[in-house]
Amino acid sequence: MSSLKELLRLILTTTLSDRDIERATGRSHNTVNRYRHLARSQSLTWDAMESRSEDELDGLFNRTAGRHVEKQHPDWAWVHAQMQLAGMTLTLLWEDYRRTCPERALAYSQFSHYYRKYLRTLHPTMRQHHAPGEKVFVDFSGKRPSYVDQATGEIIIVELFVGTLGYSNRVFALACPSQQLPHWIHAHVCMFEAFGGVPRIVVPDNLRSAVTKSGRDPVIQRTYLEMATHYGTVILPARPYRPRDKAKVEGSVLIVQRWVLLCLRHRTFFSLEELNHAIAERIEVLNRRPFKKLAGCRHDRFEADERAALLPLPAAPFEQGEWTASQVVPTDYHVALAKHWYSVPFSYIGREVEGRLGVSHVGIYCAGVRIATHRIGAPGGTTTDLAHLPKEHRAYAERTPEHFLAWAEQVGPATLAFVKQQFDRQHPALGLPCCDRLQSLARQYGAADLEATAQRAAAIHSMSEKTLRALLANRRHQARGAANDDAGISLPSHDNIRGGDYFAPKKKEG
Repeated sequence: MSSLKELLRLILTTTLSDRDIERATGRSHNTVNRYRHLARSQSLTWDAMESRSEDELDGLFNRTAGRHVEKQHPDWAWVHAQMQLAGMTLTLLWEDYRRTCPERALAYSQFSHYYRKYLRTLHPTMRQHHAPGEKVFVDFSGKRPSYVDQATGEIIIVELFVGTLGYSNRVFALACPSQQLPHWIHAHVCMFEAFGGVPRIVVPDNLRSAVTKSGRDPVIQRTYLEMATHYGTVILPARPYRPRDKAKVEGSVLIVQRWVLLCLRHRTFFSLEELNHAIAERIEVLNRRPFKKLAGCRHDRFEADERAALLPLPAAPFEQGEWTASQVVPTDYHVALAKHWYSVPFSYIGREVEGRLGVSHVGIYCAGVRIATHRIGAPGGTTTDLAHLPKEHRAYAERTPEHFLAWAEQVGPATLAFVKQQFDRQHPALGLPCCDRLQSLARQYGAADLEATAQRAAAIHSMSEKTLRALLANRRHQARGAANDDAGISLPSHDNIRGGDYFAPKKKEG
């Protein structure tokens, strides 16, 4: 049925009959005739009526004495405040209101109607506009998919991660084993790779893997913040209990539940990879579905306007790691991370450090600066970098057969053969003191003289420490080559020297 203003416009500005206006407005021709007579009797014009509201026109044409008693409305702000009390009902408030003035009170149905109308004025919604490449909204779905473990037949329930770009509404979805931090980070890395770029802002919910402390000044989870820094984006969590802040992803989660999960409800999957492959196929179909109220689809809108606006992907994907609680470096300069002990430079004894457990390596940081890096070790073990030890500790730690053999190999083959001989016994550790003294000789006489002396000792078949010391002290290795040293010696002539003839056996006479 047409409004009263439209009815008056046709009466005052056209020559249509009452029957024609009846067909145009849906009002009875008797009603049209009554309004026509009222307008003529008051000499009304359309210019005067056009600016008036429907209520004003109704009061002008339908006002009669005693038509109705004007109802008294309560203070709706007071009613709303009372409704916040525990156990309060609208019926109780209506009965209290009705006792004050029964003849002018609203009926309960009208009381409820106007209260609901008041509530709609409290929370107006704002239409949000997103620039291409500006935001991506991420969340987990309340409804979760599953697959069957082939080995046990157990049904494994998994989480469904959903991400939606603000401008094109392009959707990404991935099934994850849980909502824990490693799977949360992995889902973001896969999403950025699927988009081929990175939005400038990521808007997550306040789940624990994203925000360690929610509120007006939220604290972003450290690894999550580290990932954002790696990709050059910013984390701006939605306000707690404000689902409209992430209405994009809330709507996308509902769409994914309908157009992905429900479409796959009759299929059985036997691995997470198989499930994600099917989800990816359905997501591609969803992104290419035409919009109902816009031209094109999510895929076309993304390719045309948003892909080029995304930040480029870094050269390497983010390698996630988990930060450990800070701890003070003890006097043995080793800190425990994941039940394994790792060394740090001894100069950091007494200072607070933090550990970051990566996929293959662990980093140790002090005041934000990395001071040590080690490969991940097995629980219960110890990893020590000799460079972290004090000088006296390093000397003792290097006192091993392997260390002495490596040192001797650098000096020369004769020295190496001598050192090997020291450890060629039932208890190799008994050769360590001799090797210590051998290094002292190398520092005293030089590595070249030690190697020449070892060659001389090998030539005379006297591979002992005493021989080495004597040869080095007398410099005998410097007189001639070791190979022909004996042949080249000529003794001086002297009366006290009897010669070889004296000792030769004498022939018997007769």
